[in-house]
Parts: sequence; structure tokens; C-alpha cells
Amino acid sequence: MSVDRPGTPPVGRATVCPRCRVRRPDNGGDRCAHCGYLRHRWVAHPPPGGPPRRSAPPARPPYAGPPSYRGRPPRWAFPPVVWQDADPGPAAPPRRDPSGGLRLAAGLAAATAALGLIAAAAEFWRFTLLLQGRTMVLSGATVRASDLFVAAAGAGVVVFGLAALLAAAVAVTRTYPVAARRLGMAPARSSTAVLARLLVPGWNLYGAGQIVTEVDRMLRAKDAPADRPWRASRLTIGWWVSWVVSAALMLTALARGLGGSLQAIADTVELHILVDLAGAVTAGLGAAMLLRFAGRLRRRPPIPTGWIVQAPAPTRGR
Repeated sequence: MSVDRPGTPPVGRATVCPRCRVRRPDNGGDRCAHCGYLRHRWVAHPPPGGPPRRSAPPARPPYAGPPSYRGRPPRWAFPPVVWQDADPGPAAPPRRDPSGGLRLAAGLAAATAALGLIAAAAEFWRFTLLLQGRTMVLSGATVRASDLFVAAAGAGVVVFGLAALLAAAVAVTRTYPVAARRLGMAPARSSTAVLARLLVPGWNLYGAGQIVTEVDRMLRAKDAPADRPWRASRLTIGWWVSWVVSAALMLTALARGLGGSLQAIADTVELHILVDLAGAVTAGLGAAMLLRFAGRLRRRPPIPTGWIVQAPAPTRGR
């Protein structure tokens, strides 16, 4: 170890003492005139006769991609220890039970079915007046009462039918993942996909039946016969058929109503009677189907009995 004194700075240069931080002109001395600090620069040198100085290691090559194990797995791995689950944190909130929404939708569907029968009766009265009007003069009050009866019943069917459709779509969408998790499976479709199959016009003729049959299969999978574990019930299939038939009759009535002849008017009234009856059947079957879904959701899955939990085999470190 040796001491090297710095060279003499040029004349007139000011320096700052590293101890007292006083700025003063540099006169070339080693001591600070203010605090007496001795300025030295210590330089370390290797002792004589020591080992030769090692050269710097070569630079690492640039990254050339993932490692290659030459066709065999690596020999390094995690040690064989018993893994323990970490703290899962606060439990996730339970999903809302959709049974209440299913019962509400079933009530609206039952009201729609009753109004559909009333609308069919009103249309039948109108058709009877059309037949009587060919040979006799009808009273104006009777005709106005018939028209008012038909309009009121038709408006009630439309309002309650739309409310039942929306309530049932929301309830079935919530039921779909719950029914899947009761079987220990993840839902095969997202909530958006389920809701689209229930509400998109045209697509819901097939999609609605597809969704309700899947829900029915999942809810009755554990109670179904062993030879038919994934077959939907007759009630669900019957509702799907009535749903398609009522839609076809509605389109036929709209197309026939474009005619302006007396025969077209009479045919339209007859078709309206069929549409109201088919809608009442569809709504009634839908109410029964939704109530069955709600009843199956209220049942708790069977608890396995007679099982013996065996302790895991101990693991040994290598």
C-alpha cells in the first residue's frame, strides 16, 4: 500500500474541502486552511511476488433460444416434498339460487296460457259473427264489443307473453351453470351464448329447445334410468315441439292476413284461433317445465355413504 499525492493544480483554481465543504483558492497545499483536513489519495497495489493478475472472463454469447436437452428430459427437478395447499383466502360468494326466478317465470307463463285461451274464445266469437253476418244484420254494439274483447285479450297475451319470455330467459341462463356444477362439470356455454339462443328471433326456434333440453338432462342425470342417462324428458320435448308449431302458425297467420278478400279475413280469424290455442299450450307446458326445473334444483345432490377416506402414502426424499 502506498500514498500518491495528486499533482499541483493550476494556479487560481478554487477547490472545495470534502470535510467542511468550504470553497477556497487552491494553493497546491495538502491541508485545508479552514479545518486542517489532509488530502491524500490512497491507491492499492498488489504486493510483490504475488500470483499473476487474472484476466477478465470472456463475454457471454448472446441468447440463442431455449435450452436443448438432446432428446432426453433434464435431470434436475423440484425436490420430492409433500405439497400443501396455500391459504385460499376468503371464500367466493355462493351463486344465487335461480329457483325463485324459475317460479316467477312459471307464474307469468301460466297467466299467458290463461289469456291465450281467453283470446281464442274472443276470436271464436268473432268468427261466429262473421258467419252470422252473411245472412243477417248484426248489431253495432255486438260487433264493437267483439272487437274490444279481441283487442284486450290480444294485448294481454302479448304483454304477459313478452314478460314470461324475458323472465324465463334470465332464469334459464342462471340455471345452466348451476346445473352443470351440480354434476361437477364446467358449463359448456357462456351466459351470453345461452341468452342469445333463447332470445334471438329465428335462432331461438332451435336454440331455445337446445338449451332447455341440456338443462333438463343435467338436472335429471342422477335420477334418470341407467340405460337412458342423458335423454331429455317428454315434457321438455313436448314444449319444444309446441314452440316450433306455434311459431309456424304465427308466421302463417301474418302471411294470410296480407290478403284483402273476405275469404282471407275469415281464414285469418281461423288462424288466430289456432295461434292462440297453440300459444296457450306452449305457455302451459313452459310453466310446467320451469316448475320442474325449480323442483329439481331444490333437491340436494345425494351424499355418498359408506366411503372410507384413506390417509395418503408418505413420501420420501431422495
